[in-house]
Amino acid sequence: MTEILGWIATAVVLLSFTIQDMRRLRLMNMLGCLLWIGYGFILMIKPVIFVNMSILIIHSYWFIKNKSA
Repeated sequence: MTEILGWIATAVVLLSFTIQDMRRLRLMNMLGCLLWIGYGFILMIKPVIFVNMSILIIHSYWFIKNKSA
């Protein structure tokens, strides 16, 4: 089951890069990050958790910065 979560997270992140609309791309990538964070917590892989939490923060900052755009 854990491996399936990793594959789903991979697919979501890859799919996000096919989206041209920046808002949708970032939302889809945020979903992928959340899935990777869950995967990282299940297996206690700190680098996976760290990098995806960092990316999630970067995407969140982008949304705050561009909320009026």
